[in-house]
Amino acid sequence: MGTRTQYRMFIAIAVAVGDVAILNMTYWLAFLIRFGGELPAYNWAAFYRLFPFEAISLLGVFYVYGLYHYSNKTSAEMKSAVVTAVLINGFIAMAITFLLVNIGLPRSVFLIAGFLQILLYGFWHLLHRSYMLRSAPPVHVLVVGPEEEWGQLVVRAGQFLPRIIVHTVTPTMALDPVVFAKIQAVIVGHVEKAQREQYFLSAITRNIPCLWVPDTYDVLVAGAELTSLDNAPMFSLASVRTQGGSAVLKRVADIVVSAVGLVGFSFMLLIIAVVTRLDSGGPILYRQERLTMGGRTFQLLKFRTMVPDAEIHSGPVLSHSRDPRITRVGRFLRASHLDEAPQLWNILKGEMSLVGPRPERPVFVEDFRKNVAHYDLRHFTVPGLTGLAQVSGTYASSPEDKATYDLYYVRHRSGLKDLFIVIQTIIQFFRR
Repeated sequence: MGTRTQYRMFIAIAVAVGDVAILNMTYWLAFLIRFGGELPAYNWAAFYRLFPFEAISLLGVFYVYGLYHYSNKTSAEMKSAVVTAVLINGFIAMAITFLLVNIGLPRSVFLIAGFLQILLYGFWHLLHRSYMLRSAPPVHVLVVGPEEEWGQLVVRAGQFLPRIIVHTVTPTMALDPVVFAKIQAVIVGHVEKAQREQYFLSAITRNIPCLWVPDTYDVLVAGAELTSLDNAPMFSLASVRTQGGSAVLKRVADIVVSAVGLVGFSFMLLIIAVVTRLDSGGPILYRQERLTMGGRTFQLLKFRTMVPDAEIHSGPVLSHSRDPRITRVGRFLRASHLDEAPQLWNILKGEMSLVGPRPERPVFVEDFRKNVAHYDLRHFTVPGLTGLAQVSGTYASSPEDKATYDLYYVRHRSGLKDLFIVIQTIIQFFRR
């Protein structure tokens, strides 16, 4: 074991010890907050019966979510991993309390401690990441693509790896073998399939990571299972349509969450409606034709964020962040995504789901079909209030990139993936 590997292991152990200390401190603070500055002996003793189990669970969950090695995590991915890991560990801790009779821990203590853990673990692991990145040696990265794409690929490489030394080539340029011998990672842009395969094989041969911009074919065949027919190897692809019990469970979850949301947030919805009317007059809700599963149309509901009759002169056009048609209240609603809240009614009616590709307008779908291969496959599932494109990309992501995320979701969707997307959506909402 090399000296640097031993050093990294030592730092990881030190961070893990800090994690356990933070776990103890957050519960101590939670008890003080919950009981008005006192530590009831019975409840504190109950916590120490739980503490060893929760500490082991915490370290395991943090390890699974990569919080002791940041080589391939951006700061945003790290913060998301912290929040997700804390939530999962909190659920595990509450489950343990049901197994240990007379545990004596109020649920409010879990909630307060969880909130404190998100703050403190986020700071602690950001500090760890910052230190490790500053002390890490630079990585030689080969960027392959058209010259006009180099800048974008270099930015992506910098997000994937901490400190980089970039070597750029076009797909047709010959690569100096001396330079390639130093390469420690490869990132490939839009290049022909045959040329891309050469770089794949070179990266695999040298055991170095390789990233590339996927096309829709890559997305659709990813995860194919190897099977054998007549003693011959063959790949098998499952149907992209939601079938059987999974579709029923997804629909039940949609009905329950949308109904509870409409009732629980009714006062907030009323306030938004009043403020929208006072700000710019006109109708409160905006109805717009969108496509749902199977290419059928429906009327999507939103709180109006633009001036009345915004498209009367321009016709259907994609909006942007500095669009002059957006009202003052509309800017806040868009930034917080509260303008989408009325779509809970669309979900209750079955026109939408909580998670899925965002529904698009028919006029834009016609353009996307021309530019994105297999675009209509995203209509094999019900569109969603949030989706993989929303939590992995940004509002400014290109239609092609959003379609790639959507097709990947359609191909690989599951209940666990839906839960992950919902958690990431909540995280993004509170980060705004």
